[in-house]
Amino acid sequence: MEQVDVDEIINHINQKFNENVPSLVKMVVRKKIGKLQSFNIELMPNSLRTCTVEDLISVVKYGLESGKLKL
Repeated sequence: MEQVDVDEIINHINQKFNENVPSLVKMVVRKKIGKLQSFNIELMPNSLRTCTVEDLISVVKYGLESGKLKL
């Protein structure tokens, strides 16, 4: 992935995070983000490594709404 693309994604996430997330939630997210950083890509199932961002967001939403995803 090109650095310009990486920077664009990071800037978008930062903008959305700063605009729409209350400060208390930001604090909790920052503490939990360490788990995301510890993901070993090689140990992830192929379905997760190859899904699109749209698919991942849909799966996470479904998991949260159905109670199957425990965060």
